This record gives sequence, C-alpha cells and structure tokens, in this order.
Amino acid sequence: MADTMDLDPQLREFLVKSNMLNTTEDGSGLPIQQLRQSVEGPYKNRKSTVPVDSIVDNTIPGPDGNQIPIRIYKPADAKPRRQGLPVLVYFHGGCFCMGSIAAYDDLCRNIGHLSAYIVISVEYRLAPEHKFPAGHLDCYAATNWAYTNAASFGGDAALLAVGGDSAGGCLAAAVCMMARDMKGPKIALQVLLYPMMQPTAHYETKSLEEFGDTLPVLSKRMCEVSYERLVQHPDEQKSELIDVNHAPTFKNLPPAYVVVAEYDILRDEGEYFAARLSKNNVPTRAKRYGGAVHGFIHFSSLAEIRCSVRALEDVAIAMRQAVKEDKEPWDLRSYLIVAVVCRHRAKAACASICGSQPACRTIRVWSDQTFAGQECTTICMLRQQITQRDNHCMSMADRQWTVPL
Repeated sequence: MADTMDLDPQLREFLVKSNMLNTTEDGSGLPIQQLRQSVEGPYKNRKSTVPVDSIVDNTIPGPDGNQIPIRIYKPADAKPRRQGLPVLVYFHGGCFCMGSIAAYDDLCRNIGHLSAYIVISVEYRLAPEHKFPAGHLDCYAATNWAYTNAASFGGDAALLAVGGDSAGGCLAAAVCMMARDMKGPKIALQVLLYPMMQPTAHYETKSLEEFGDTLPVLSKRMCEVSYERLVQHPDEQKSELIDVNHAPTFKNLPPAYVVVAEYDILRDEGEYFAARLSKNNVPTRAKRYGGAVHGFIHFSSLAEIRCSVRALEDVAIAMRQAVKEDKEPWDLRSYLIVAVVCRHRAKAACASICGSQPACRTIRVWSDQTFAGQECTTICMLRQQITQRDNHCMSMADRQWTVPL
C-alpha cells in the first residue's frame, strides 16, 4: 500500500528517512516505555527556534489530588487586546499512552506564533498507568483552570478554545461535551487534528477497511491496543467520552475546525464527527489534506514539509477567524496555491511560498535559463478538497505569481 500511495513528495522523503515507510513494525508490541522513547525521542531532542514572548512551566491541581504539569506559551509580537489574548488549551496526541509537553514544544510554539493565541500545553495522565477517565478529567480540570485564571497570564476567558491531535483531539471533543453537560466554561472553538473519535474494534469505516495495517505512522492494531490500554473494562470503550462519534447528542457544542489526512485510518471518523456537528447546526469547517498521513502536522517540528506548514497556517487562520482577528471572511475556496516543479534530469526549480501577507500567497520560482521549454508539472492545490495535476511546457525564466484571495 505504501508504494502505491500518492504521498506528498516531501512527506514521502521524510517518512523514508525516518524509516516509517514500508515497515511492518507499528510499535503495538513494544513495552510502553520503549514505545514512548521511540516515538517522543526525536521531538524532545530538537531545540525549537520559533519565537515566543514568554514560557512558564507550572503545575495545577488535578481532580484526584494529583498535580497536572502545564506549560504556558505567550506569543511574541501579538496585537494587544483590551481583555487579554485568546487562549488555546492543547492536549497532545499519542494514542492516550504517549506524548508530553516536551515532545510538543515546537508545535505549541508554532500554533501560538501563527494564531496570536496564548497556548497552554497540558501533560495529562497517561494509560496504562492511569486508566480512563484519569486523562479526560485532567484535561477538563486544566480547561477549568485556564478559564478561571485567564486574567493572571494575560488571557481572555471569553475567548477560550481547546484543541488536540489524534487522541488529544478526542480529549478536546470530550472536554467540550463535559463543559456543556456540567455547565462548565463556555468554549469558543474546538480544533481537532486527525482525531481518534471511536474505538477501532467496534466500527468499520471505509478508510479503516481500505488501509487497515498497511499505512505508516498509525495502524489498526496500534489503535486497538491503545484503546485496550486506556480502559479497565472493555465496556468502558462505549463511554461517549471515548466513543465520541456516537454520543447521544451533538447539540450546543462549540464551533469546530477539523483536519484529516487522506492516508489515515482515522480519516473517515474525523469527517463523520464534523458531519454530525454540522447536522446539529454547529458551525463546522473540515479539511482533508491530499497526500498526507496521520501526524503530518507534527512532523513539521522535525523537517521542512510544506504541506504540514500549510495545514498549520490553515489552523491559525481558523483560530484567528474564531475571535475575529481576520477582517475578511474565511473561505476554504478562497485561494489557489500553484507550485512548479521542473522535471529536467536531476535538476529542479526551487519554489517557495511567502505567507507574510494575509491578502495573498506569493510563489517565486528561481531557475536556470537552460531549463527553458522543458516539461514541468504544475501542482494546483485547491484549498477546498482536491488536488489537480496538469503537465505542460512553459518558459522557466525567473518569475513570480501572486494569487489574491
């Protein structure tokens, strides 16, 4: 399957270099500490260069007398607000049994930097040492703490969002349901990146049936083992805080922005969640990224992968729009990105995307005049949902395209 996938070229190169492509080892059989080290190690060893105004490590009271480690990121050069900056409480991924503040340092810095939100990264209790609902309760407690104490760290409690990737996406959605049902904090937005929304062994989706254990990064078996580690008894997997997709009601939940990847066994359950929200009149935006795999946004912490960066920028746009930071209405169909790749022997044109101006996206292509007239591939990425590819010939003189919104 990995050989036949039409993966993003940069993403494929990263997976090959990381030994994550065409491997039969999914980590499901490893001892938990070894699994954590193998997955988190590369991220923990990287020093981020993303600018921040300040970083504060703290612990807050947990629901069971425990202490919950958190890290508060205040973005650099954020435009001041009268009531304080918007706040995102972020729950890391890791199949409920992996992940940490340190492993998500660069991603949280990036989210805060691009969105102008204060980001609070939460190190909730992990399975199998701490069974359900320990991690869920920690995440809800951290959200309550952020709401109550927002003014103390320069945040606005009225502009509170929650978010997470993979298992963290499930936790964020569950926190929204808990806040609704327990009359807790009013949450302005939920940001869910390729979320785990239903126990894998209980349901069969098209993406799960199609990909099974053949994809890199996340396999069906790994998901099943993770859900087994999470609970004391199999029946607990039926809880609406775990089987979020089949909760009794989706009414009165916060607006949502949902990201899914084309080559991910979780793709369809993420889109199903977005569809149920929309059917219940919850403002929802969902985006499927072609050529991407599970975890692709987090990979931007380890390598320069344009599709990962683009997805992260889209997340920031949705977050800013939720607090009306963007003056223009946001529309997934609003602009087209055109990348030009020269196919002339081993040489290639170099394309870079400048996203410094919110009103446009600029692509500059540098090339040697000897490339003139050679066949090129134009990859047109329409931001709604499709990728179109057309072969054509063009003069490769130095030029620049600007596609307005």
